[in-house]
Amino acid sequence: MVTYSFQLENFEKWLADFALQLNTSVTDRVLTIPARLGEGIILAQNINRHFSYAVMNLRLDNDLEFYRESGAQGFMISFNQVEAQKEAPLGHRLAIMPDKKNFRNDIYLADASDSASLRLPAGSSVKRLLILCSHELAAQYLPAELFDKLSLFARENTAADNPMLISLTHRAMLKELFEIKHNDPLSQIRRLSGVIHLIEKSLHSFLRQEQAVLSRTVKKTDLESMQHVEQILSSRLEGFPSLESLAHEVFMSTSKLKNLFKQVYGHTLYDYYNKSRLQRARELLLNGQCSIKQAGSEIGFSNLSHFAKAFRKEFGILPRDLVKGR
Repeated sequence: MVTYSFQLENFEKWLADFALQLNTSVTDRVLTIPARLGEGIILAQNINRHFSYAVMNLRLDNDLEFYRESGAQGFMISFNQVEAQKEAPLGHRLAIMPDKKNFRNDIYLADASDSASLRLPAGSSVKRLLILCSHELAAQYLPAELFDKLSLFARENTAADNPMLISLTHRAMLKELFEIKHNDPLSQIRRLSGVIHLIEKSLHSFLRQEQAVLSRTVKKTDLESMQHVEQILSSRLEGFPSLESLAHEVFMSTSKLKNLFKQVYGHTLYDYYNKSRLQRARELLLNGQCSIKQAGSEIGFSNLSHFAKAFRKEFGILPRDLVKGR
């Protein structure tokens, strides 16, 4: 296991110190993961003394544990898309607990002054965006009432409680962020724009969750079950799974599943599935990976006109017009 203990000042220093521990170096703000640990990259950038971020996109062949010592100042926001082969213990304020979810797809807001730990087991695929923002910067741009709510939530939050769930919008934006090429001359601007946009969307999610009081109306186990269902709907795009099979996956009735999913994600199960697969088709067309017919077939449409109609309803543009404007 590789263990990295640190006091967080900013993410460029955090990455440089991690590189020293791994006996490697950072080039152009990017650390390439050594083969003994796995493969992938970690990128870090300081915007100024009030704001910095890191992007992790890697796969692990060895266990990796991060331990953040207390002392940093500001808000810590983490966007987590982690697929693990076994339990990944995480902790906050020195309390360690097992995270039994094989897939994490969530957003955490915490006070950076608290200690925290995360253990990522070998075999994990890790995509994370980590943001450190000073209280001074947040107070400068946020209304006083929202800043106070965020501060209270961050102080009372723990690593296992009160996550915000990554929505379809978050997922698409994170995918774009993780796919930005380092040799893109506009990479830093595009990445910073994506980070700021994600912060904006997460604040909207926080406000919606705070208004809906989800943490008091939906049990933590049910939230985890809905994350599992969301992962199924987002990954199996070739055909909508039956309600019975989805309910069986999370050990609940179909009626409870339908009502709970709509409460948590704001869409019916089929609407969410349909939006997910159309988003996938849009990505395929934008990347030039296939023809319009192939994109429709890839996501389960056998009729090209039905695909075009559904696509225009979702995005306000026909597939052929999207392709022309690439």
